[in-house]
Amino acid sequence: MRYPTSLPPRLLPALGLALLLLPGCYSRSDIKQEQDTAIEMTDVLPGGSKQKAEAAVAAAPAANQPLQRVNVLLEVSGSMEGFMPKTTADGGNTRFQQQVAQFLSEVNRTPAVQQKSFFLLKDKPYPESYAALSGTVRAGIRQPAKSTELPAVLDTLMTRYYQPGTVNVLISDFIYSPKNAGAIPYIKTDITDALQRNGAQPDLAVSVYGFTSDFRGTYYPALVATGKKTNCCDTDIPYYYWIIGPSDAVRQFDAALLTDATSRQAHFGVVYPRPAYSVLDKFENKGSWYYGDAGASKRAADSYRVVAVSEASAQQPVEFVVGLDLQNLPGQYRELAYLQQNLQVQTVDTDAKLVGVTAATAQTKGSSGPQSRFTHFAKIRLTKMPPASRPLVLKLQNQRPAWAAQWTTKNDAIPAAKTFALSSLLDGLQASVAEQPTVFELPITLQPAR
Repeated sequence: MRYPTSLPPRLLPALGLALLLLPGCYSRSDIKQEQDTAIEMTDVLPGGSKQKAEAAVAAAPAANQPLQRVNVLLEVSGSMEGFMPKTTADGGNTRFQQQVAQFLSEVNRTPAVQQKSFFLLKDKPYPESYAALSGTVRAGIRQPAKSTELPAVLDTLMTRYYQPGTVNVLISDFIYSPKNAGAIPYIKTDITDALQRNGAQPDLAVSVYGFTSDFRGTYYPALVATGKKTNCCDTDIPYYYWIIGPSDAVRQFDAALLTDATSRQAHFGVVYPRPAYSVLDKFENKGSWYYGDAGASKRAADSYRVVAVSEASAQQPVEFVVGLDLQNLPGQYRELAYLQQNLQVQTVDTDAKLVGVTAATAQTKGSSGPQSRFTHFAKIRLTKMPPASRPLVLKLQNQRPAWAAQWTTKNDAIPAAKTFALSSLLDGLQASVAEQPTVFELPITLQPAR
């Protein structure tokens, strides 16, 4: 969000083991426009986990209703010219132009949103038609704007746009350059203040999607003192979508329009319905155990939550697999590497532990067994039987993905696939939303065989 230097610059609660020991620059006026036993095990989760889980499940049917509105704001300051260069004689374009033009078309056509509004973001947002905004992306920026201040943009969005059933999509390089270097340590605070200046919003959520593109234009570093503008580039440059709105609206918009697996993702404050899951008794199981669910022999094996252990020891360990259907979660939470690092088991009075996470294969998908219904599988092993019925919770920790640190830099004098102070921007986002230490918590019951 920079222009030539002669112009003004612009810019999780852990499960309590103690409880488990129990048995059972512009103003705000610029824009006017389950199985019963298993479910009961959530009672032992602290911090209102049961209530949050129920709220997430209850929110699921809302996904069938169209969103009320989406507002798309495209920054067109000088630093964005390289993403949207003027059309050349050979008709060449950038990946930004291809990707964003396609995205705008999908937003304009989608039945998932009732009303769509488009804006050019200059010194302030200016309403545009879809055709005009798409034309700017395709043909290039004709009159680049002066620099824009990211906190002021966010303040205006929260003041004028934050409404139930509404999402705001901000497309920018998100190069935030404070007016003086002494303000750099306060970037996190500036972002948090901007998102909260209109009053704390308990349901605020932001999804961040990162992309890279070839870049044909003048590159403006955020820190003028350490670098000079230069023609660019032999390397790709990052740009981002920030999806801002109430949690349920952001979740619904993400699921409808941002399923591209090639993007980098980070989600803040978004609450997801509990995914479908089940213990699978005929899939890579080991040892002496059986379904302990009431009426288990009379129903389909796709929602079992109770494991009755007959015997377990170091010589005769018990292993069982939990099938997980994660297809409705964002790509970040479906990546095998993320799951292997952040999926955890927590229990008490037994040594149950997670020994592996795998993704569905062509073989599991084509199987006639219940495993065909799941996208991922978590294998759990124990060698110590619980003395009585005990909860086991399979939970996915909500951690910031590794790419965010890899894409951040403290000095962007040399063009690279990094963004100045990106981690600080995301710190500000995270401080603005309700804490979400886990993506989901899936209760299972372990009990001695009867």
